[in-house]
Amino acid sequence: MGEEERPVTIFDVRRADAEYQSFPSFREWASSTSVDTVRWERYARLLRQRAELTPELLSRARNVAKRAAAVDTGAIEGLYEVDRGFTFSVAMQVAAWEAQLDAKGSRVRTLIEAQLSAYDFVLDFATQAVPIAEAWVRTLHEVMCRGQETYSVVTEVGVQEQTLPLGAYKVLPNHVLKSDGTTHSYAPVDLVPAEMQRFCLELRSTEFTAAHPVAQAAYAHYALTVIHPFADGNGRVARALASVFTYRALSVPLLILSEHRSEYYLGLETADRGEYQHFVDFTLSRTLDSIQLVSDTLKAAGVPTPTEAAAQLKRVYLTRGGFTHVEVDAAGYRLFDACFSEIQRQAGTLTTGELSITFGSHHGANITIKNPDYRVPLKEGPRLAQITLQTLPPAQVKLTRQITLEVPKDSGKEDDLILRCLETDETLESRITEAHPTVTGTLQLRIGVFVNGFLGRAVAELAAMASRILNSSD
Repeated sequence: MGEEERPVTIFDVRRADAEYQSFPSFREWASSTSVDTVRWERYARLLRQRAELTPELLSRARNVAKRAAAVDTGAIEGLYEVDRGFTFSVAMQVAAWEAQLDAKGSRVRTLIEAQLSAYDFVLDFATQAVPIAEAWVRTLHEVMCRGQETYSVVTEVGVQEQTLPLGAYKVLPNHVLKSDGTTHSYAPVDLVPAEMQRFCLELRSTEFTAAHPVAQAAYAHYALTVIHPFADGNGRVARALASVFTYRALSVPLLILSEHRSEYYLGLETADRGEYQHFVDFTLSRTLDSIQLVSDTLKAAGVPTPTEAAAQLKRVYLTRGGFTHVEVDAAGYRLFDACFSEIQRQAGTLTTGELSITFGSHHGANITIKNPDYRVPLKEGPRLAQITLQTLPPAQVKLTRQITLEVPKDSGKEDDLILRCLETDETLESRITEAHPTVTGTLQLRIGVFVNGFLGRAVAELAAMASRILNSSD
């Protein structure tokens, strides 16, 4: 349930039980929904190619997405607050990430550790060719909620905090009263065993097992939330359960961040009205986010293979994707500024007695772009960031890196904005929709990944230069 909802009073329970609407069969669900397989295959193909080139890194890259999903799943339900920096630190396990986790307090750390264990549990299960059973779902709940001691429950004397039963179906109703005064009904207590049995049978059906993994993930998630079989933690369990199917397809979890909360709940509410497509589309978008995060983590350097041929350039007010050129430029500037800020943030932790790093950002620089389908921004002119790394005597050497911004001339909705290092040709690509109207949380994570590699390679090259000077002076 959303933050605006609260448990119903004891006097409403009988009516709420009677108003419960069971979840649809998968056949009914599938007959009114579809998955955009073109978008899916575009990102799936890129991930497969990169996983083949660097198979030893796949597990590490997959763990980045897993940790991001596990950290934010509790925040979605309001158990604690997170920001993009915290999610990135834990997902990437950057320096001092454990200290940042400790700063949240022992309660939050315990919750997050349990959620990480639950996603490990899901990944292990996903590698096995066995169907989902009730006992496994109950165990998932036990692992997922191990860090939560109590929950709010309606009793005859009012709302109380009671011990959360782990791995057991609810024994008290958990309907909720929404902010508009209406009741959202979940499965009555006495119907839960039968509903869960039917749920598992649907997941074993011929239609379900042959379906697209996004359709499987969306349906399994929605059906479980309709039942709400546990006293608390149903959303966390549903999001992890959905990841079984995305893991089996491409070794990535369903990545729903806390910033997606409003759209996420809207998709579930729309599905409650029998309109399932919105939630399927939402599930696809969040899975593509996960695929791209894993793919970018796998990428060491270089430009990814283009997914679409660029269209003939147009000089019209609106681009192919329906954007104005001002909007395209603004999205590019957001990407540039976010990356430059992240470079300064990460570089701030590197400065030592032997190393100094300085920065400069220039507007209107004279920049040449080789790709005929791209241009420099027009609204405020070109952007160029300069990062200078320098060591001190006796091995005084200097290394300069310059980063420029390239935007598509006739941008479609899936076209990329590009940040490029002039000296090394390292690139960071972002779909324009990731930076318009704001920079998404997933893109911020990918920016952090890119900057990690960018600075790491630069400092390593500087160290090699200094070493040659010192060795030659012996």
